[in-house]
Amino acid sequence: MEKRSHVFIVMLFFLWPISGAAQEQLVFTGIENSSYATISERVMREAYGRLGIDAKFPRLPAARALAVANSGRVDGELYRIKNIQLKYKKLIMLPVPIGIMEGVAITTNSKISLDGWQSLEPYRVCIRNGVKFAEAGTKKMKVDVANSNEQLFMNLGMNRCDVIVLARLTSIELAQNFEKEMKIPLQYHVVQTYPLFHYLHKKNKHLVPKLTEILEAMEADGTIAKIRAQYIDEISAARQD
Repeated sequence: MEKRSHVFIVMLFFLWPISGAAQEQLVFTGIENSSYATISERVMREAYGRLGIDAKFPRLPAARALAVANSGRVDGELYRIKNIQLKYKKLIMLPVPIGIMEGVAITTNSKISLDGWQSLEPYRVCIRNGVKFAEAGTKKMKVDVANSNEQLFMNLGMNRCDVIVLARLTSIELAQNFEKEMKIPLQYHVVQTYPLFHYLHKKNKHLVPKLTEILEAMEADGTIAKIRAQYIDEISAARQD
């Protein structure tokens, strides 16, 4: 069923009125089941709203989202870490961070001490397919790759890996469910912190100056920080319910 829904979303890209002459509606792919996508969507919806543009943000698996964005079938990518455009040549990175992401290593073993990527090398590590910060940080290591965050936690619970790597906010609900079901406390270790950036397809390069100006204003007046703080308050309250 999940596979069919992804096919349906991709088919919609061919039917959407993308990048019309008036630029009244734009479409940006984002990573499915990602808290950072939710925060980034709120930031960019505000930014595009100030430009008078109706922006849409369909979610796809991480690797597919980038491929579709780079192909030009949509108008860009909602958010990624810095310098994705070095590999995906048709994307333009806007220079103002729209958020931050903590890359964390999670384990059930309280005896494991982790500090930075190199400290992962002695262990069996699992990452999610298409999550670029995890792929880059573990590129010299032998890792197992999962297709979803749910699968990452399943692998950890079944002792198929010692450590899983993902973004902190993305992990919160899944980690809470894991601890509740498995009755095992999880250990968090921050391996790296990343600023996050919005990417335009090169066909929309004319939007870069004005959109950059708007994001600079939102950064200066605290709008971006406020949106992030509000979302964290929401998920923290949900955990207490």
